[in-house]
Amino acid sequence: MGAVYKVEDKNRKNFLAAMKVEDDLYEGGVLKLEVHLLQQLQKLKNTVKLYDSGRRKEYCFMVITLFNKDLMSIKREYRKRFSESTTLRLAISTLYAVKQIHEIGYVHRDIKPGNFMIGSYGRDRRMVYLIDFGMVRSFVAKDEKGQLALRKPRPGDQLFRGTPRYCSLNTHYRKEQGRVDDLWSWLYSIIELHCGLPWSRLNTEKDILVSKQNCTPERLMRVEFLIIF
Repeated sequence: MGAVYKVEDKNRKNFLAAMKVEDDLYEGGVLKLEVHLLQQLQKLKNTVKLYDSGRRKEYCFMVITLFNKDLMSIKREYRKRFSESTTLRLAISTLYAVKQIHEIGYVHRDIKPGNFMIGSYGRDRRMVYLIDFGMVRSFVAKDEKGQLALRKPRPGDQLFRGTPRYCSLNTHYRKEQGRVDDLWSWLYSIIELHCGLPWSRLNTEKDILVSKQNCTPERLMRVEFLIIF
């Protein structure tokens, strides 16, 4: 089982962080993948900071930035749709966070409002961070000459990765996910925060898929955003 704790550095006054712990036997591989990706993100600005990571006899852990609330929780507390200006600011910040993952050669595969976090302190409160990298997959690989190149999509049906409410049609169809699928999930997330998705009240993947297939741009988003998106 996995768990997240708020921890304090005994050697640094008032320095708080989040420690994610996972069972080494069952979930340690997922945490190892997250640590590997976070190590690559450290060279970029305004990303989740990885302070420490390691392995003990029965569990693995990593210590990262302590965040405030996720965007979906904020939306629920707000109890009404975000304004156009707030939505556009969030769209820019969240898209930048997605871009950072793509820049290091990975697709996230689970973009959703609940995985975008607001910082806890100072200027970080105006920043949006993308978290939860347990489903990431590299979309680049070295070719025969040792040069990085785009991976060829794997043939056949793929395992479902993501959240039905926000995933792309390609994901529903069990196709290999790429950067465009992250962008569809990002767009659905922004629409959810602003005015809600037409299929928000549907529960099964099948019903959500049918709704997405039949949804027009005019029904999906408000008029003021049609020109932008």
